[in-house]
Amino acid sequence: MDNDSAANSIKAAFNLGVWMRQNDPGKDVFEAGRSLRETIYLNLRQPEEGQHPGDVVEANVRYLTDIALLAFIMSGICAYDPDIKDRIPQLIEKKLVSGSFIDEPGDYDGKVAGKEDGEYDARPKAVGMN
Repeated sequence: MDNDSAANSIKAAFNLGVWMRQNDPGKDVFEAGRSLRETIYLNLRQPEEGQHPGDVVEANVRYLTDIALLAFIMSGICAYDPDIKDRIPQLIEKKLVSGSFIDEPGDYDGKVAGKEDGEYDARPKAVGMN
């Protein structure tokens, strides 16, 4: 995922999972997973066909589907709490950033999105897409 769009992609996937639970509560987790994966794959930005290797596209789809499924499951077993709904994507983003750098970023306390002039807290170890 591109650095600037990671936070937005995480939030969108999480909200998609919550939306699916609200609009189709009869789906089981397997049906939801298939539907979420298809929706995410179709909506993933792909500027040009073949610009990114298939395994990179697939990795992004799997990752975002996991996030959407987490939201689908959580919204089925937890009461709604706007603070948690906002906090979970932030924690996912923090985990993504802490695992995406070669150097130890320390206790990362910022955001992926919003870094000025494309600065990184450390050197990225992988380049993705989104």
